[in-house]
Amino acid sequence: MTACERRPVSMRSGASVEQTNISITTTLNRSAHGQNAGRLWLTCLLLTSILIAAPSHSAEPQFQFRISDQLALSQALIQFSHQSGLAIVFPDHLTRNIQSGGFTGAMDVDTALAKLLENTDLDYRLVDDRIIAVYDARCELTDSCPAEAELLIRNPLYVPGIEELYVYGSQVTGSRIKRDHLQGSAPVDMISAPDIELSGAQTLGQLLRRLPAVSGNPTSTAISNGGNGTATATLRGLPASSTLVLINGRRVANDGLGGESVDLNSIAPAAVDRIEVLKDGASAIYGSDAIAGIVNIIMKRDFYGAMLEQYYGTAEQGDGEAVTTTFQYGTGFNSGSFFMTASYFSEGEIQSRERPLSASADSRSRGGNDRRSTATPAARVTRSDGSVVIRDAASNTYREASTEDRFDYPIYTSSLVPSERKYIYATASFDFSESLTGTLEGSYTETQSQANLAPTPVFTGFEQIPLEVAADNIYNPFGEPITDLRRRFTELGARRQDNSSEVERLAAILQGLHGGWDWELSYSWSKSQARERSRGLINASNLQRGIGPAANCQGSAIDNCVPINLFGAAGSVDAEQLGFLAVNSNVDGESSLGSLSFTAARKLVELPSGTIDFAIGMEYRDENTSKKPDGLLANMAIIGTDNLTPTQGRRNITEIYGESITPVWQSADKQIKLDLEIAVRYSRYSDFGDITNPKYGLRFQLSPALLLRATHAQGFRAPSLSELYSGATEAHAMLFDPCILPENVGTLPGCAQQADPGRYQYLTITSGNPELNPEKSRSYGIGIVWTPGNAPGFNATADYFDIETSQVVDSSAQFILSQNAQFGEFEDNVVRDQRGNLQQVTATKVNVGERRVQGIDFGLNYRLPKRDWGQLSTGLNVAYMDEYTLQLDADAPTVNLSGSFRDPQAEGAGALPKWKGNIGMQWARQRWRGSYDLHFVSSLKEVVPNTTTSRVVRNWLVHDVQASYLFDVLHGLRMAVGVDNLLDSEPPFAASAFNDNFDGRTHDIRGRYWYAKLSQRF
Repeated sequence: MTACERRPVSMRSGASVEQTNISITTTLNRSAHGQNAGRLWLTCLLLTSILIAAPSHSAEPQFQFRISDQLALSQALIQFSHQSGLAIVFPDHLTRNIQSGGFTGAMDVDTALAKLLENTDLDYRLVDDRIIAVYDARCELTDSCPAEAELLIRNPLYVPGIEELYVYGSQVTGSRIKRDHLQGSAPVDMISAPDIELSGAQTLGQLLRRLPAVSGNPTSTAISNGGNGTATATLRGLPASSTLVLINGRRVANDGLGGESVDLNSIAPAAVDRIEVLKDGASAIYGSDAIAGIVNIIMKRDFYGAMLEQYYGTAEQGDGEAVTTTFQYGTGFNSGSFFMTASYFSEGEIQSRERPLSASADSRSRGGNDRRSTATPAARVTRSDGSVVIRDAASNTYREASTEDRFDYPIYTSSLVPSERKYIYATASFDFSESLTGTLEGSYTETQSQANLAPTPVFTGFEQIPLEVAADNIYNPFGEPITDLRRRFTELGARRQDNSSEVERLAAILQGLHGGWDWELSYSWSKSQARERSRGLINASNLQRGIGPAANCQGSAIDNCVPINLFGAAGSVDAEQLGFLAVNSNVDGESSLGSLSFTAARKLVELPSGTIDFAIGMEYRDENTSKKPDGLLANMAIIGTDNLTPTQGRRNITEIYGESITPVWQSADKQIKLDLEIAVRYSRYSDFGDITNPKYGLRFQLSPALLLRATHAQGFRAPSLSELYSGATEAHAMLFDPCILPENVGTLPGCAQQADPGRYQYLTITSGNPELNPEKSRSYGIGIVWTPGNAPGFNATADYFDIETSQVVDSSAQFILSQNAQFGEFEDNVVRDQRGNLQQVTATKVNVGERRVQGIDFGLNYRLPKRDWGQLSTGLNVAYMDEYTLQLDADAPTVNLSGSFRDPQAEGAGALPKWKGNIGMQWARQRWRGSYDLHFVSSLKEVVPNTTTSRVVRNWLVHDVQASYLFDVLHGLRMAVGVDNLLDSEPPFAASAFNDNFDGRTHDIRGRYWYAKLSQRF
């Protein structure tokens, strides 16, 4: 076979197949020998600037290039396309085994391509003024390919092997039609693999928490009490359930226990090619949950060779150690490619007592209050006459309890939860013909985390199961029934909460070209199995017997009951009593999702102003969820954790959608354009019915450098299966009881007596509601994009956003409690004891309230020309939140929460800073790389718990640096070192924070953090 006879070649790109598409019609020529040359399949990278006329590759403008010399030529050509913004196609079988010569600097396209193709048998030419094609130049110089040579003579623009080429753009999150993320009607943030590497982040939760658009209540392993080891993203401060998380553009199952969103900790950052964050409503494109936007995680595919990488990091105090080991391997073959990555990650604990900020719950010296617990290791007893006494260990008698007789629980608790992740991901693609490609993807993840909590407290007057110490209990020294006894069971040691999960994902995709249609058929399946095991808890039923009448508990040998001594000092509960009381709890959860979808897109009609692009598709999904607590949890019979009853739910969804981009008008010189985008999606849910959501967008290209864009979209969020079908679930929420304030007693209808001001957490009971309706939203956006031609590598954006959500699904115990105190409403939902102390609040999930978020996003990127000292790139990403208004009920006032903090344990929306931003600089010179980043969160207002006093949580500025070097001595060896929080800035104190006196969802307790990474390419 001659050098110019075509072998099967994979259709590949720098993005995965579902992100980049090309429609090719080819007539394959046969050589003079009459042999069948086979099929020609092209590797292609079609970036967004294809949608407008791409400049000729021989034009004067220069681009800033940084091409690594550690890549195969195919990967180097992909980098060239990314950095120049030009489309390029090339035969994969001719490039994958050629080593690229790297270079850095500002140069025109001809010079850059000449460097890339130097010392090869390849050449390039422009096709149809729209795309650069790389081909085997020997066909021009020899008589080996007379058919091609003849065509070259007749058509100087002919590229050997290609007779006709139709090009579509690059698909970006937010549309099924290919376009540039800067030229689309909605803003999209891109986080590339190099960005992830420079961040030093070892979890996606840690990475996304820094995004300016992320605020509110994202979870992570920085949340111990109230967390479960998962990580979520919360765009615009809206709940995680309002942000749709996709993997390679497809839905995956939510976390098995959380049930409201995807666990980002189940994905290893090393396997991610890029993350696209759409900051706009997209229900018309993707269906439910995309009210705030979309996080689309694009996995790696194009990797050639092998790579072994080792990461180690530690806080300056010597704790919080993190270790990541990663192995990656990729190869290409005549008809396809294969890539796999495997990684192991572990992160050590940071204990609350190891940081001054979190070492004590008594924050009076910082401007907070004393939130140490009144459940003390020694018995604290409220007698029938109202006096409160505590057991004094020194005198072995009771004395009057003082305000200083409290338990400082942070000596036991975790601030950063230790965690572990094992991850493997693999993908393979195969080209069946020049117009049909198949891809298989699969991943498996195991995650584990272990949180330490304070020893179990018992509040006999405030548990769901009645707990009264009988007057004749053998340990009761008072001879009267005791209904309010508080005691901390330090004899059991710290409670330990173990969370683990197994997440499996599979996808099979067929992509093809037929009759001008670019189509995709895919099936995906995913399942998340999660479990939570808690230790050091108390069996409430046994405790009830053990403190009850003596006749009903005479000893284990008589009636299998052990009398319990709650009246002693610390350590007075003996081993026999502990054996009778101690219990562990178990709850298992599972969530699964199966999806079959079909999408097709093509150019429809050529108008004087351009071509109409159109996409249509359908999707069928089957969702399942279940939670299975053990018997004691299901019977509300455990103290020390949240009891819950079983949950089981299932539904199926059928959806049809369409999308078009219509060029309305363009000027004679094609410099000014107006495009209209329309999308609509019809969704049919088996549990609540159907809903239709449209979206409209305008793109007004005022000049080659200036674009105006605007969107209007209707969206929805279907109530989750957990919200619909969950049974009664306990929580101990941090509520504000108006009746603890003396001035409210006898003034407010619901405050006949003053409640105990020493309590901060209250028992709440919530449950699902199968009658829930979807949340509905309307979002608006208008923005400007500036890409001046006289400053290559520069772009700036400003985008206004406005998101309104109605019929919000909520179960606000705080609202019910406040309404009961102020107006005497919800009498059946609020239970108080005979002294006026709050015992329980019941809140069922209902569609109430409205939210509205408004603000502006700013972005700027500039790659400066190369100098003798290197090349500098800068970037800025800032979000300004002007308003975050919330109305819990039609009769309730509207409150603006922008610039405030209220902990989610107090049913708050978390930290909603007015300003949040990142500024970064990257420097490169020969084999050196460096980065310097600033992360800023503006100040916040909060209310000190159990008071009406407000204070300011100060702003926070963190400096991160990293430097790396590519060694000469060992080909492919790179070492990077970095420091996060270079100036060791302590997170700002928040008096109302439930965990450790700061907001772990926004700020970081680690302090100065050092890390190093060593990688070897083979």
